Amino acid sequence: KDGPHALVAGTTGAGKSELLQTIIAGLAVANRPDAMTFVLIDYKGGAAFKDCNTLPHTVGMVTDLDGHLTERALASLNAELKRREHLLGTVAAKDIEDYWDTIDAPDFTPPQGSAVDPMPRCILIIDEFASLVEELPDFVTGLVGIAMRGRSLGVHLILATQRPSGVVSPVIRANTNLRIALRVTDTAESTDVIDAPDSARIPKGQAGRGYARTGYSALTAFQSGRVGGRRPGAVSGPPPVLIWPVGWEQFAAPIPRPDSDEDDSNMETDLQVLVESINEAADKATIAPYPSAWLPPLPDQITLEDLPATRPIAPPGDPSGRVGPIPFGICDLPSEQAQQAVYLDLEHGSHLIIGGAPRAGRSTALRTIAGSITKHTSCRDVHVYGLDCGNAALTPLAAMPHCGAVVTRDQVDRADRLLTVLLAEVARRQVVLAQYGYGSLAEQRDHAAPEDRLPYLVFLLDRWEGFMASFDEIDAGRMTQDVQRLLREGPGVGLRVVIASDRTALMGRMATAVEEKLIMRMGDRNDYSMGNLSVRSMPETVQAGRAFRNDSGIETHFALLADGPTGPAQVEALAKLAAAATERDADVPRAQRPARVDVLPARISLAEVLELAKTPRPDSPMWALVGVGGDELGPIGVELSDDGPGYVIGGSPRSGRSTALLTMANSAIEGGAELIVVTPRQSPLRSLEGRPGVLGVLSGGAITESEVLELLDQALGPIVVCVDDGELLTDSAAAPAFETVLREGRDAQRALVVAGTTGEMTSGYRGFIVEARKSRTGFLITPEHPMEGDLLGIKPPRSAIGPGPAGRGLFVRRGSFMGVQVPMPPTP
Repeated sequence: KDGPHALVAGTTGAGKSELLQTIIAGLAVANRPDAMTFVLIDYKGGAAFKDCNTLPHTVGMVTDLDGHLTERALASLNAELKRREHLLGTVAAKDIEDYWDTIDAPDFTPPQGSAVDPMPRCILIIDEFASLVEELPDFVTGLVGIAMRGRSLGVHLILATQRPSGVVSPVIRANTNLRIALRVTDTAESTDVIDAPDSARIPKGQAGRGYARTGYSALTAFQSGRVGGRRPGAVSGPPPVLIWPVGWEQFAAPIPRPDSDEDDSNMETDLQVLVESINEAADKATIAPYPSAWLPPLPDQITLEDLPATRPIAPPGDPSGRVGPIPFGICDLPSEQAQQAVYLDLEHGSHLIIGGAPRAGRSTALRTIAGSITKHTSCRDVHVYGLDCGNAALTPLAAMPHCGAVVTRDQVDRADRLLTVLLAEVARRQVVLAQYGYGSLAEQRDHAAPEDRLPYLVFLLDRWEGFMASFDEIDAGRMTQDVQRLLREGPGVGLRVVIASDRTALMGRMATAVEEKLIMRMGDRNDYSMGNLSVRSMPETVQAGRAFRNDSGIETHFALLADGPTGPAQVEALAKLAAAATERDADVPRAQRPARVDVLPARISLAEVLELAKTPRPDSPMWALVGVGGDELGPIGVELSDDGPGYVIGGSPRSGRSTALLTMANSAIEGGAELIVVTPRQSPLRSLEGRPGVLGVLSGGAITESEVLELLDQALGPIVVCVDDGELLTDSAAAPAFETVLREGRDAQRALVVAGTTGEMTSGYRGFIVEARKSRTGFLITPEHPMEGDLLGIKPPRSAIGPGPAGRGLFVRRGSFMGVQVPMPPTP
């Protein structure tokens, strides 16, 4: 009645904090917790309200505000006003008094379908609001605005300060009908508060003495009570024994004086006893705690187990093709007084950028998303691929049954193959959806048979800045363009890309290609503006795992996979999730599992290559093994009768070209072809001499045409002529015989396989090597320059150029090519 709002002023030692405690205690004694609540705000750190915080009436206490917490607090209070307005509307009440009269009436019947909750008065008590005005002016302005709107809703405001001069604005003065001034330092401050100089004349020794004015009524002098003092009869025990060491330097100095202020921090006070009694009374009356008007902040740490599951994993053959959203964190919604799980929505969402500085939790966030996919989906429904351009944080994902590949930044060829696989799958899906008239992947999954449903694809890319540094200059930025194409065309066919990056992804084409962004801690506060966030509204410190949505500023915290935040703990938790998912999805057929993009081994034996074969060797004597390759590793060979008759192996000295030729020779013999071996210099192919199926081994540089033709005449079936170091025989007497093989090869089941130095074989303009090159089929081993691709009429990608393990190269078949590793002989 005297308010509804109040202003309290008093300098240091005047008893302001004691007065606030007394006001709170008096209101708490006179009102039940379901009739009155307190929200306490102390900018100094909360000491003034320490004991009051445990009252059952106290529904919120806030200290140490910054710009971000200011906006959050105001949003919470505005949400409380809206809730109260809704309660008034349910019973058609005009204000809080009318609301209570209505619901307390004996004949009151709650509206059907509406909950009628108690609506206690809410007192907002702010100590040191002058400091808030100086440092967070928008907060005080917002609070005053809430108070102005909240009068009829039972929201009241008490502002207290030591220094009223200059901070009591006309708006505050107009809305604080009750004004109290304890002792202040000068008459101007007294006049600012109570329109009179009297409080400046209060003696220093009279703590708690003050003047109050209600509206335009006369001043009322008063002496406030004190509830924070010690209880009558309380003893603090014997005084402590004090010991000071005195050295020679301090020998003549005065003895140090003990602290005159007795430590009564553990002394029982009237307020503590009162709070205990009120709590006991509330318990006996079974008064339920009232929901806080001040939403508590997000927890510092949550785990995947704390997040609600969205939809159980459908069993095989389930008619529904739906995949629930993937929970990965929790978001703060103070305007709704709620905190909700955050999801990666595969059906209706799109791509996501997680931006932040190093050690902000970007890689951990990607692992959490992967772990949640593992836990909440079947590997028949979601396939995951990773490209790790950082510190290998994504490599543990390879254990997931959902994961087709995790590629690191040093695997340039594999990264290229991964992007190629994803682009090819996007193109294939576009054809499938168009063919059957589906508008989205969700629609396809709704109508297709369970075994024909296309899975969702999730592509995780860690450290976009590392990707740009490693791949942006390769082939004029082709791989960067591939990612851009995935971003453009992926959403329509069920591909979701999640990219972790520093500020690099918040600029340029990437920023415009991905609308949804979560911004974690940035190295420079000004970088928040790149994520469309207000720098002023960001908290001073942002802990690891905390992020803010670019479109709304909503605060989000990423979950961890386990309680321990350390890397090993997270990796162990992911391994457990992967093991459980592997057991759960054991019956998923291979056709519904993710396509693999395997690592091309640096060294592999022939036996290991043959073990990878999923089908028998082709039933053709002209088929020869080249090596191991493919996205899903397996034997790679060439049908010389179709892709020949010429086959060229080019490489530098000691690159493994002779081994590649020997591998093909052995394979051809095993398939039933006959062999002629030509080695102008020392070669491992000379070891084939005397082997069944080998018509002869011609050695040295003086080989004649007749020698070759004589062996050809001995052939009873398909024959392969293997020439090592062929560049040495370009102008030899045997050259016409090799040209004869090429000329008659396709009709006579004959082929010429020639190995030599790439540069020398490329430079010729005539001869059998030039004729063999016309087949545009062969093996280019570790090219050192793009021009070496001219040997077989291709332009090798940058990822294939440069040093590599012996036997690594490009298997070329009429313009197309793939990476292949030749099986190497055992190390002696």
